[in-house]
Amino acid sequence: MADEDDRRKRKRWWDDESTDAQFEALQRMFEEIMKMFSDVTPEDMFGPDAQHQLEEIFKQLQKNPMVWGFSAGIGPDGKMRLNPFGNLSPDGSPPVVRDEREPLIDVMEQDDAVIIIAELPGVKKDEINVKVTDYSVTIQVESTNRKYAKDIDLPAPVDIDSVKTSYNNGILEIQLQKR
Repeated sequence: MADEDDRRKRKRWWDDESTDAQFEALQRMFEEIMKMFSDVTPEDMFGPDAQHQLEEIFKQLQKNPMVWGFSAGIGPDGKMRLNPFGNLSPDGSPPVVRDEREPLIDVMEQDDAVIIIAELPGVKKDEINVKVTDYSVTIQVESTNRKYAKDIDLPAPVDIDSVKTSYNNGILEIQLQKR
């Protein structure tokens, strides 16, 4: 019985057939995005004043680089989740570079706890501000070199008095007990 439990625990999430379908859907999404961009001109994206807007974006980039990406993972419901990070909004509007970046975040739900891992490179521990409510966590960093900000919705209500944090080598870990 213990061997069977061990095998189940060792089963990799990417071996699951439903994950294959999710990755195929993700690949179709990327192909569709690439197709959309292959037919788009700067004027289509930025309007008739494209040249001026692009010059403004490049001026901003000299001060603050554009960062946007996402991490992919499997949530507790077994479905793929995409978690964006960076300092751009991927909402289809012309890019606006924000002063603050969204850090790369991973939220893990356990039976009795929620654990958040945030990558905050180049930050000192005393520059990090964490605010916790029953259903969310806000991380803000104000430093001379970097600014980060992220609001995180939690998968379950938590006890706000149970917060434990640790910070080492640019990695912030927040542990919260479920209510």
